[in-house]
Amino acid sequence: MSYFYLEVSRGTELGRRYLLPDGAVSIGRSSQNTIVLHPSEKGVSGHHMIIYKSPERIMVQDLQSTNGTYVNEIKIAEKEIAPGDEVGFGKSGPRLKLISSETELDGQSRKAESVIDTGLVTHEDMISPFMKKASRDALRKESQDMNGSAIRSEENVPETSFTTEMEQKLVEKKIGADDFQKLMKDGKRLERVLERGSLGHTQTNMLRTMYDANRSTRRKWLYAVAVICAVSIAVAAFFAMRAYQYRQLMEKAQTLKKDLEEYDKRIASVNANPDANKQDLERLIGELEAKEKSYSSVQRSLQSRIDEDDFGKFYSDPLERTIDGILVRFGEADYHIPKEMVSRVKYHLRVYTGDLHDVIGRYIKRKEIYFPMILRTFKEKNLPVELAYVSMLESGFNPMALSSVGARGLWQFMPATAKQFGLAVSETVDERTDPAKATVAAAQYFKELIGMFGGKSSVMLCMAAYNAGEGRIMHALRKIDDPMRNRDFWYIYRMGYLAEETNEYIPRVIALMIISENPQKYGYTSGSADTATLESASDFVELPSKRQ
Repeated sequence: MSYFYLEVSRGTELGRRYLLPDGAVSIGRSSQNTIVLHPSEKGVSGHHMIIYKSPERIMVQDLQSTNGTYVNEIKIAEKEIAPGDEVGFGKSGPRLKLISSETELDGQSRKAESVIDTGLVTHEDMISPFMKKASRDALRKESQDMNGSAIRSEENVPETSFTTEMEQKLVEKKIGADDFQKLMKDGKRLERVLERGSLGHTQTNMLRTMYDANRSTRRKWLYAVAVICAVSIAVAAFFAMRAYQYRQLMEKAQTLKKDLEEYDKRIASVNANPDANKQDLERLIGELEAKEKSYSSVQRSLQSRIDEDDFGKFYSDPLERTIDGILVRFGEADYHIPKEMVSRVKYHLRVYTGDLHDVIGRYIKRKEIYFPMILRTFKEKNLPVELAYVSMLESGFNPMALSSVGARGLWQFMPATAKQFGLAVSETVDERTDPAKATVAAAQYFKELIGMFGGKSSVMLCMAAYNAGEGRIMHALRKIDDPMRNRDFWYIYRMGYLAEETNEYIPRVIALMIISENPQKYGYTSGSADTATLESASDFVELPSKRQ
């Protein structure tokens, strides 16, 4: 019979072994798992993976974990493993190696064993064998030694008789460990033996030195124990305080989250007639922004401490957490994602992975061809690389795409805009179809837009302006009564100052980002792209831009 184990080859509990029984074994940081990893392993999700063990094979399956599951440093969704394979939690998280043995092994951590063994050997090697037992027993009565209290012989032998007996044994060199222990317990008893004068000078000095060393060792041990107790109490108090603060912050975050959701509902109600209710709308948005700042402050305080299982208290919908991560990349701060935004991203995800699944599949293949060049150009121009996804929405990364209104190329430039940014457009030449030149022109256009809308929400305002034109976005911003405070995308979004198509533009970009960065999750596979087939004007499909 073979035993299979998962041994920690990298992580906090290095060397620890977990026996792998038959059937399904769940692994993660949550206490509900079959195998519970150490809580300090932040890269491990609450429910990270399942391993299925049968007589025929052993399978690993990822449970849609945050950081992914790896086998031999390759990210997987499901894979069969064999002894010697290493299962990983995220790119930099702990690693468990599958091992087999014909005999049953223990699960002790090597790291723990090393610390324990080193401590014992170092201490024991400092004390001669016949002093070991004496030193350990003497610890229990050190306080009596410090006060000079006499310790009676365990056998109740008269003191004079005992002293004579010890003297005789020392002279004849026949003293045993138990007798030596009794002498080392009490300095007065030892002195009485030495005062008889039967022992030589060297032997007398040696016994006094050994007694002093033993006494010093006991004092050090008592001091060490006292220090360890004090440190343990301090550490326990520290973590208790941290736990209390964590609970307080979590409660505050949940309260603020409910308040923000209530403001969303009230703003949506008032926004049914924004012109008639402008003052109420502005007041509600102002109050919501104050709550958003408090909420963001609490989130930052909890960011490095929050447990994976507690994220649900921040995000009622898992998609909201994904969108939040993208908006952080956009440079957004002190905001709360409106429920409407989450709803629209979810809608576009359904459309793109449903009826338009094959179209988006071509987009993803073309991304492999053109995305590296776009990212390189944008980095050289010091532009947010997230703006590169505008090309995915505009043309599906098709340099030959031609829209019904005459926009063309990767970036869907109209002829006048293309010429404005240095592209040649004539009856014989059209540089809008040149991927590299068109991308440089797009970068220059984005630089100009950031110059206009720099500050809060600059990336989102640039995307909106790319769709609607900078004139319309400037017109929307001019409607703001307090531009020093409210000049951002979220304000004009909630106030209803943007056209429906522009309001939908950001959710569409976010939906494409989510799909293209997680293609396998949505049923897409990477593969070699046929450039000739993919670069065709007839292949271009304009994605629906209005609410349906």
